[in-house]
Formats: sequence, C-alpha cells, structure tokens
Amino acid sequence: MLPRLREKGAIEIQRDTVRVIELRTGPWVFRHWTPFNELTPGEASSPGYRRAIERQRNQSDMPYGLDIWHGARVLRVLWADNGAFAVPIFVRGEWEAAALALS
Repeated sequence: MLPRLREKGAIEIQRDTVRVIELRTGPWVFRHWTPFNELTPGEASSPGYRRAIERQRNQSDMPYGLDIWHGARVLRVLWADNGAFAVPIFVRGEWEAAALALS
C-alpha cells in the first residue's frame, strides 16, 4: 500500500520535521508520515550541515507511521529504521477483508 500511497497521495503537511502524505479513495483514508522535509531557502544544503541539523532535532523513537481510516481510524502502525515497530491501534472489523481486496 505504501508505494501506491506515495505515488497517488498528496502532500498534506510539510513543516518542521514531518512530511505527511494522504490518499483518499472511497471510504478509505491512508495517511503516512516520515521525519524528513525539504530544506527551506535559507538553509545550507551541504551533507554535513544536514546531518548536524538532524542530530539536533528531537525525533520520535519510531518516526514513521501509517494511519488507516475506514469511517473511523482502524489501524495505526509505527516503525523505525532499526526494525522496531508498534501497532498502537487495531480495530477488528469488516474493513480487514476490504483492505486485503485493495491489493
């Protein structure tokens, strides 16, 4: 689903340390966020400067996320580059079969 979301979704928010891409299709809303953003015109673009800024920013232990709504929010998955992940929201229901049919 993430490749489709990245291809067809629209950037909803891009500020500070978060970029949110959202895709709405029928009863579904898919929202994916990452900890990256574009440089502002006043920021230097050197790799060393980028790394220094990234180290200064307070990032979550699991900075990536995916929320899925089917009427209401039914799933939230969080993950990190080191392989850690969590599923803090999972609501069983008919949406599960419908989600599998989206592939």
